[in-house]
Amino acid sequence: MTDHYVDLDELDDYKLEHRNQDLRGHHLYSHDGTRLGTVSRMLVDPEREHVAALVLDDGRGVPVSEIEIRDGDAYIDPVEESRYFTPRKREREMPRGPVRVRRHRT
Repeated sequence: MTDHYVDLDELDDYKLEHRNQDLRGHHLYSHDGTRLGTVSRMLVDPEREHVAALVLDDGRGVPVSEIEIRDGDAYIDPVEESRYFTPRKREREMPRGPVRVRRHRT
């Protein structure tokens, strides 16, 4: 089901129709007010050309069909816990270690 979802960050030719639809860093709630977590990634179904799932800060993937945005936060219809999934890891993730910097001289 989720194998064909692609991280929005990895799609150079896809952009959100409106900048205020970027939910990364915002809270996700179910319509009953239950806070599900904070959105860290948005997964796109390229065939249907829409965001099909959100990845929360705890690593859970939450499938979504419709998203309501209110005051910068996202609201979705309740999703049964059994429908949550573990998304594939980002290929750009780096192993733990120091992050090096290079000084540019002008």
